[in-house]
Amino acid sequence: MNRRRWLSGLATGLSAALAGCLGADDRDEPRREPLDPGIGNVPMFQYDRSNTGRATAAGPRVGDERWRFQTAGQVRSSPAVVDGVVYVGGGNRLYALDAVDGEPLWSFETDGDVYASPAVADGTVYIGTRGGRVYALGAADGTERWSIETNGAVDASPSIADGVVYVASRATDGRVYALRAADGSTRWEFRTEYRVVSSPAVTDRAVFVGGWDAAVYAIDVDEGTERWRIETKQPVLSSPAIANETVFVGGNDQRIAALATADGAERWRVETNGTAATPAVADGTVYVGSDANAGRCYALDVTDGTERWQVDVGAAVSTPASITAETIYFGQTDGTVTALRASDGNERWRFTTDDAVRSAPTVADGAVYVGSDDGRLYALGATD
Repeated sequence: MNRRRWLSGLATGLSAALAGCLGADDRDEPRREPLDPGIGNVPMFQYDRSNTGRATAAGPRVGDERWRFQTAGQVRSSPAVVDGVVYVGGGNRLYALDAVDGEPLWSFETDGDVYASPAVADGTVYIGTRGGRVYALGAADGTERWSIETNGAVDASPSIADGVVYVASRATDGRVYALRAADGSTRWEFRTEYRVVSSPAVTDRAVFVGGWDAAVYAIDVDEGTERWRIETKQPVLSSPAIANETVFVGGNDQRIAALATADGAERWRVETNGTAATPAVADGTVYVGSDANAGRCYALDVTDGTERWQVDVGAAVSTPASITAETIYFGQTDGTVTALRASDGNERWRFTTDDAVRSAPTVADGAVYVGSDDGRLYALGATD
């Protein structure tokens, strides 16, 4: 949200709180409706089913703290922001918070820690847990609509396309599931050779994931059969991003690769100085960070991988980037949320939390929402 809308919404919230103090009957009533339903168009991990990381709204030019919310545990889930509500996992709970002031609207206790990012569609929130279950909850009140058990922990964030929820498990016997969003019934399931923590990217033809078995998979979106499989030298724990009929993926082999979506043919490959995080793609540029101790962020041309810029950022990059027209935002293991100018990598601002940031920053209406291993969700942006 922009600063004017945030201040207006905050004033509305304070007025409502004061009004509530005047009547004993209203004093203990929790808020159920968000102050500004116009905030947010971020329904899933990395913004869309292709995992591009491209925000549709402008991001903040400063990183002042607007509010913070303490959860039940580490916040590694990346927030979804829809209709004025921030949905995020913390510990073994999923929270729905007002985007304006962080007021909790509801929470839901799950069977295990929530590392996956929620996905929101048609009034339903979908989430996976480390307890090995996928839930569908009513977005308005957190009521459970259905849940299904997978064959192992679900660290990968679900992706939704055309009424189907795609999700993967990190069990030794890895699986990628296609579940009907309406009732959780299985449309198909695909077996990999080992664990999958890579969040699926989806096109009209295929579902793409990286595997702990050192491979990238393309799975037929309708049949759940293998379209192609490309072996890599090391596990692929990052999530693929898709643009221009190309799959961009980082690997533990300290490289980022560009593969043709049709057949997996390699278009280019670039070495990084550490394990490459999930890439983000916008406006002809691929942005990716590395987990080397000093940390480095790269901007590469989507066509041939030519380097546009690289900058050392002082600590390992631990999240994908969120991209706006002017700025990229990412988290680091030293607890920092960093904003760089997209055109040249110059630093715009930094904000420091009390532990590592492994939750990808989410940009919505002039604010950044981001979690930390310190157990808090933060809202950052201009405050005056």
